[in-house]
Amino acid sequence: MTATPETTSSTGISGGEAILRSLKANGVDYLFINPGSDFAPIIEALAGAPSDDIPEPVTSAHENVVVTMAHGYYLATGKMQAAAVHVNVGLANAVMGMLNAHSDNVPIFMMSGRNPLTEGSRLGSRQTPIQYGQEMFDQTAMVRETVKWDYELRYAENAADLVSRGCAIARMEPQGSVYLSLPREPLCELTDMPAEPSQVAPSRPQPDLNAIKQAADSLAAAKNPLIICSRGDTDGEVGAEIMAIAEENSIAICEVFVTRNLLANSHPNNVGGNIAAHLPDADVVLVVDASVAWIESKVSPADGAEVIHLGPDPLFTRVPVRGYRTTQAIQTNTLAGLKALRAALPGRVNAERQAQIKVRHDKFFSRIADKAEAGKTGLANKAWVAKCVSEILGDGAVIAERGGPKPMFDTRKPNQWFGNTQAGGLGWALPAALGFQLADRDRLTVCVVGDGSYMFANPVACHQVAEAQRLPLLTVVLDNGGWDAVRNSTISVYPDGAAAKANVVPTVPFTPAPDYAAIAKACGCHAETVEMAEDLPGALARALDAIQTEGRQALVNVKIGQDDGEK
Repeated sequence: MTATPETTSSTGISGGEAILRSLKANGVDYLFINPGSDFAPIIEALAGAPSDDIPEPVTSAHENVVVTMAHGYYLATGKMQAAAVHVNVGLANAVMGMLNAHSDNVPIFMMSGRNPLTEGSRLGSRQTPIQYGQEMFDQTAMVRETVKWDYELRYAENAADLVSRGCAIARMEPQGSVYLSLPREPLCELTDMPAEPSQVAPSRPQPDLNAIKQAADSLAAAKNPLIICSRGDTDGEVGAEIMAIAEENSIAICEVFVTRNLLANSHPNNVGGNIAAHLPDADVVLVVDASVAWIESKVSPADGAEVIHLGPDPLFTRVPVRGYRTTQAIQTNTLAGLKALRAALPGRVNAERQAQIKVRHDKFFSRIADKAEAGKTGLANKAWVAKCVSEILGDGAVIAERGGPKPMFDTRKPNQWFGNTQAGGLGWALPAALGFQLADRDRLTVCVVGDGSYMFANPVACHQVAEAQRLPLLTVVLDNGGWDAVRNSTISVYPDGAAAKANVVPTVPFTPAPDYAAIAKACGCHAETVEMAEDLPGALARALDAIQTEGRQALVNVKIGQDDGEK
């Protein structure tokens, strides 16, 4: 056998073991897996290879949990992990998680088994009826639009090189997931021991300094500039740089449709997420790596306003239709571009403009406080739940899905609040929170999730993983007995229609509703249900005590009323 650039002397390991060893060599620490009969060589390697030389396996009973735990781990660490599922049926369950990761440029090394290709005596050939029923002409088609690169393992000798190539491409900006399908026969074949990775990710793209100067000149000359952002980096440096630029140059910041928070709520230049209140009056707009900066049917920039987009892919080329005005597009690593922009800006405070920004800041967050005050007795509302969670959070993190808009949570710094992506694949928050908690067991992690999203998350599978891995997650379920998002979107389209006038909007209620606390208790959680808003602080205190003194996961189910949408 001829050695590839990534091999040394022959030791006769399987292709499956070569995959695992190469993943570890490429910096992948965990393999989140829902296994099947196609993974026999992988399972054998997990049993026999030294644990320090391969990723640690984390098993889950559902594929969406597998993929989304890898997503959550990345949010906490910035490190790509691997996920593996069973042939086409497992991959089908994993697609929603891949859609979420794709939407937010989260890199995952995704693998699935591929039905054995041969019917004869080759090691790994077909042995059961399902290995005929699960064969497809193009299995990869299910995920091809969600990944940057895909391939099928054909020979064991290519295994390590393919892993290196996939990891390098996934980490190349803009980052994203990759996919490798694994027929059983090449996984069973023998190959050489992998050595060092054969490829690495390229250096991060740096900004065009002439373009940066042009943008800085426009912002400096603006009468009413505005920064729009929606996601930061895992180190929190992008948010810190945006806050510094805004404060040094008296620029308002609108954090919209947030997936990874950048701002402290208390920052004086944070004017909240109501983009319609700020965009029409701005004469120069800087959009920082935000795939959805506003909703065109509701608001758009003023005629003649300059709109500068900055980021690794400022046009978001993976999105087929995205018609935002773009007077300047700066392709760069986001942090590098912001550092260059900050250096090019004059750094002059405009006292009059700063005072106006403060008025806008105070008005927005006063409205949030009023909402919380209105929900502190009787039936709770989302703002009151967010306030109570914020009071116990400290330096912890919130992973939210239909849990209330980000500004309701009092974040003190970047990377304290993570929301579901614009892909909208439900069931994201709970497994993402598990992956996040796995990365930092000592940091309080709170999953705030709507009741519908909780059910979509396959909660029994999630709680089982938490119990097996001893992950002390706090889950807060917002129980309003139905699909608020469906109700609100229907009324938005037909404000005077039959659904708006109906006592019960069709298809919206969960009737009868499950007992979420009982589900959690059956899985080993400390769990209770809160009927009245004034009882929530005490319930959260008891949950926190179970987490801190017993290292145990906890769930608080909170009865809440319907709201008017997340604006």
